[in-house]
Amino acid sequence: MLYISTSNPSNELITLVVFILRVYAPSWFRIEVHHSIKDVARHLWHFISSSRYLPKKYRDIIEPVICLNAYFEAPKNMLLAMLTDERCHIRTLAARRIIKAREIGKDGNCVRRFITPAVNIRATDNVDLIDWQACNVTPPTVLRHSSSLELLKMIQDDVPMSG
Repeated sequence: MLYISTSNPSNELITLVVFILRVYAPSWFRIEVHHSIKDVARHLWHFISSSRYLPKKYRDIIEPVICLNAYFEAPKNMLLAMLTDERCHIRTLAARRIIKAREIGKDGNCVRRFITPAVNIRATDNVDLIDWQACNVTPPTVLRHSSSLELLKMIQDDVPMSG
């Protein structure tokens, strides 16, 4: 814990306190409450979008760290987040991408090399955080026992999957 008592705080201290109150603490609580693998891409999106208020000199420090640690923005994790999205068109897009990835990668005996995707910090929606055309999209392993028909059935409901 850090305790500071001052009657004349510096601008850096004020920025740090505001960052903790507006970005870090809410992000931490979101992760504590929603700690499923399907939520990790949304957590990163929340962190990025809520830190946009920071002055450029601080964003220039934070954004490269976010990009270097964007393991959870792997396409398979993004697809899980999209498949559980509130918006039906996003769930449909996720199901189609999963089905297409299954068709392209029929050979399940190969070793897949994990590459952290480049993060689009300026994205206006969490589904646009990565460049889908530049990524090797593989289906989420957790859905390997779900058929394409089951995926399509899941998205027909007007509510996102829970879990």
